[in-house]
Amino acid sequence: MDFLFINVFSYGLTALVLFAFMISYLRDKRRIRVGMLLTLGLLMLAFSLMISVIRAADEIDTVRYATVFGALIFIVLVPLLVIGTGAGLIYNARILWRKEGFKPKNLLTLGLGLLIFLYLGLLILAPFWTGHEELALPVVLIATITAYLGFVFLCYLVSCILYNLVRPKPPRDYIVVLGAGLKGDKVTPLLAGRLKRAIAFYRKQEAMPYVPPKFVVSGGKGSDEMISEAAAMRNYLLEQGIPDEWIILEDRSVNTLQNMAFSKKIMDEESGEGRYTCVFATNNFHLFRAGVYARKAGLKADGIGSKTAFYYLPNAFIREYIAILSMYRKWHIAVIGLIVLMFALIALALWWVNRSVGV
Repeated sequence: MDFLFINVFSYGLTALVLFAFMISYLRDKRRIRVGMLLTLGLLMLAFSLMISVIRAADEIDTVRYATVFGALIFIVLVPLLVIGTGAGLIYNARILWRKEGFKPKNLLTLGLGLLIFLYLGLLILAPFWTGHEELALPVVLIATITAYLGFVFLCYLVSCILYNLVRPKPPRDYIVVLGAGLKGDKVTPLLAGRLKRAIAFYRKQEAMPYVPPKFVVSGGKGSDEMISEAAAMRNYLLEQGIPDEWIILEDRSVNTLQNMAFSKKIMDEESGEGRYTCVFATNNFHLFRAGVYARKAGLKADGIGSKTAFYYLPNAFIREYIAILSMYRKWHIAVIGLIVLMFALIALALWWVNRSVGV
């Protein structure tokens, strides 16, 4: 009877969370809470199904054996998956260095891979810490914070996948192309991918009975760049046969938020605030964060993402995740602070109990 109540309650709570996800998704897809609600809902659904299986196992021996077998597979596969992830990240770092060069921004996959093996080492050595029980609580604290950051990363990936599934359709009045680094005065392959994706959208709308959208190429001049990113993008578009009068330059921005804000100002001045439609073009790994910045800038626009070389994606997604953590750092610091406070109270309680027993 108790299991039945827990099962019904868990299914009800799961339905409520998934309903909240649907409402949040329909209202604004550019929020990480959309991914959090879906991830939490799916985890709760898995828990509810597990309870259902356990209830059924009381009556059917086959289900009981299947449950035990499934648990054993889970126990074996999870460590292998973690080890494989760590090894894959380190191997990816080697490929990235060979293709993109040894740069600080390309060290993220190596760092995460090494941290995974360091963490596994701590867990493996934990049973041999006899006589050092005082280390148990700090290890559990680290594990809890790691689990929280891992959950946030999973939610971020789910948010990215959901947002990449959005397919803005013509007609649109503008296409905002977000800048990236240059090589001399030429666009890099990464930036060329964004421009090609924008051109494909332009051609698609041009083939319809609509006026094609104007390009707003957005990006200022870096200290190590010969010309502004906007000027380099304009030159590329001209080479691809895009009319010059269909290209608008925004050459002051130095980050994605400014890309969105300054481009919005240009479009507002030309067409009137709220009297136009637009999309923005960037790489698929950057699409979700760019959407978040579009929302922050007050720009009603979804994005179209260009494909990125597979070897580049792990490092890029880690970099984007760190940027998302930084964007919402106050929330994450508060949560981690609460976790640390909880463990501090547990440590204080254990000290008080040991002191009382000693007395």
